Amino acid sequence: MGRFSNSCLVVTFCFLLVQGQRIAVKKCSKYLDLTKQKASILFLSAIPKVEKVESSLCSKTVDLIVGGKDANPGEFPHQAVLGWARRDDKEQYDFSCGGSLISDRFVLTAAHCLKRGLPEIVRLGVNDISDEYENFVEIDVEQAIRHPSHNYKRSYNDIALVKMAKPVIFSKTIRPACLWTESQKKVSSVIATGFGLTTNNGVPSKILQKVSLDILTKAHCAQYNDRSKFNRNIANEQLCIGSVAGRKDTCSGDSGSPVQVLLDEKECVYHVLGVTSVGKACGIGMSSAIYTYVAPYIRWIEQTVWGQ
Repeated sequence: MGRFSNSCLVVTFCFLLVQGQRIAVKKCSKYLDLTKQKASILFLSAIPKVEKVESSLCSKTVDLIVGGKDANPGEFPHQAVLGWARRDDKEQYDFSCGGSLISDRFVLTAAHCLKRGLPEIVRLGVNDISDEYENFVEIDVEQAIRHPSHNYKRSYNDIALVKMAKPVIFSKTIRPACLWTESQKKVSSVIATGFGLTTNNGVPSKILQKVSLDILTKAHCAQYNDRSKFNRNIANEQLCIGSVAGRKDTCSGDSGSPVQVLLDEKECVYHVLGVTSVGKACGIGMSSAIYTYVAPYIRWIEQTVWGQ
């Protein structure tokens, strides 16, 4: 009886741990499973046996270089772009903001992107935004939800969710990212992605760009404190991110795109740590920009996306 009782206690405790996980963590586990392909192989020998093997569906990655580099197709399968119909040609779109796919119906982006109005489409699985023959997916937008505390006159709570009109089918090049929660270990650097300007006076990049950036102290972003949009200085729900070495930053057009980390080199599912929000320069000198920190908004995201 005693042994049976101990077993029950262990099982119950484990069950409670699983039950106690927040929905974002549970979803992350499922997204990790999407990167693995399982199969059974029959080994012919004196005693034939079947063994289960697991292979990765991850795309090949390339090391980052100073100033950024083109991303490989499928390297950031959660990267999304939001499209607004052009005034002069309703059949064409301006892709003014980016985002992160976090479920089969929702994209995480910056609230200030919605000042232009409701985007018409979400484009996923795109690596070359100019290639109309690329195997991307476009889905109409059903709804956009700004954080209830966001005000267009300020740069606080600059986070929003875009709901697609129908679920997207996951593939090797389209797959959601995990959300960063406060329970994760601390990191000192992140990867920023987007289709923004590659120089301050340049044109938007046609190829998805990636760049390694440092998480800086808020003192590095003190130049934003004199802005009317930062009347309370930089908040705890914001991150100062840039490059200590300089010449690396996110640019106009990257708004809403993610800054992310790869917690396990063996996995290829990124955790979205922040959302690109505000920047003054584009890789000039000791460049830095403001990003919305995802962790403080996890509960709002979970309730909006999964109803929990």
